[in-house]
Amino acid sequence: MVRRTRKNAVLKLGGVGAFAALVLGAGLSLASAGENTATAVSVTCPTVADKLGAVPAAAKAGVDQELRNLETQIANVNARLAREPGAAAGQLNDIAGKRRAVLDRIRLNITRVGGTAPAGLDQLATCALRNGAATGNNAGADNGNTGTVAAGAAQTVNCPDVRNQLPAVPAGAAAGVQQELANLDREIAAANARLAQLAVKPEGGPNFVNNAILGPLKSKRIAVLDRIAINIARAGGQRPNLSSLATCGLNAAGAGNAAGAGNNGNAGAGNNGNAGAGNNAGNGNGANAGVARTVNCPNVRNQLPAVPAAAAGQVQNELNQLDKQIAEANARLAGLAVRPEGGPNFIQNAILGPLKDKRVAVLNRIATDIGRVTGQRPNPRLDLATCGLN
Repeated sequence: MVRRTRKNAVLKLGGVGAFAALVLGAGLSLASAGENTATAVSVTCPTVADKLGAVPAAAKAGVDQELRNLETQIANVNARLAREPGAAAGQLNDIAGKRRAVLDRIRLNITRVGGTAPAGLDQLATCALRNGAATGNNAGADNGNTGTVAAGAAQTVNCPDVRNQLPAVPAGAAAGVQQELANLDREIAAANARLAQLAVKPEGGPNFVNNAILGPLKSKRIAVLDRIAINIARAGGQRPNLSSLATCGLNAAGAGNAAGAGNNGNAGAGNNGNAGAGNNAGNGNGANAGVARTVNCPNVRNQLPAVPAAAAGQVQNELNQLDKQIAEANARLAGLAVRPEGGPNFIQNAILGPLKDKRVAVLNRIATDIGRVTGQRPNPRLDLATCGLN
């Protein structure tokens, strides 16, 4: 009887010890998890739902679904970053492309039923990195960026909106003005590519960005704005004074372009014709360290069928999307030139492949825009979706 009691006591003590060890281990795990949670890298993205204005009833279901897609994208990226914090830079580029596709679909849902496309949607595509717990939900995402931006995140230029500040453009000046707006786009793209390089390979003193990037950008914009004014006056319009729109500032690292998105934020190659052609840095030399290659995409505008006037505005928006996609790919290639990553197929899998998918979506939308007006949807030129490298 005494022996049995002693044995039970030993078992009980053993149980208590095991339980204490389990609790202690759990406490250590929780403390460790809490510590990791406090320092985890996550994305914070601009809210979208509150920027849409009145959504037509016929578009509400589709728009709500796309808003849920945005939330899912954020959750997926934060889950990936929890596992692989070192993938932060690549994940920012990836989610920006996916968000832009969703924002395009939101715009299409609204305009398809006769609604007005919300202004400034494009600027909501870019997310930032911060330390701290993941925001998790796009609808309520904290856009304060109160945490620390991960090292290597690039600043971007923040330029005044030009297109929406123009007076009525005479028909005879429309083509010339559009070309100059495309020039503004290219200048912004070039400045952002330079800033992307500086993020991974700093150079110069405290005034370097102003002297080497913002100052020259202002001078170029002054020349373009002057040509826009001349185009308008030459066609019989009143020459506008656009000089106040020349000066650009900087967005915080990882933040999107607050101004200019959708008009002169379309960093691209004019009408999407062979973006980067003529810039053959590294052509034939593989990936030369420090030398950025650029994407070489087929010209879309010159391959389109006749575009009815009622579809011209929407088709132009889609061409602008192609321009922006090219600019983003070129910025990514610029980053790879100074900080290589991935294996031999990385550029194809991470840049050219996704770029083709985005271009296929745009080419399909162009065909839909034309067919909606003519009653007969042309076959989309999907052969124009594949880009190569200069």
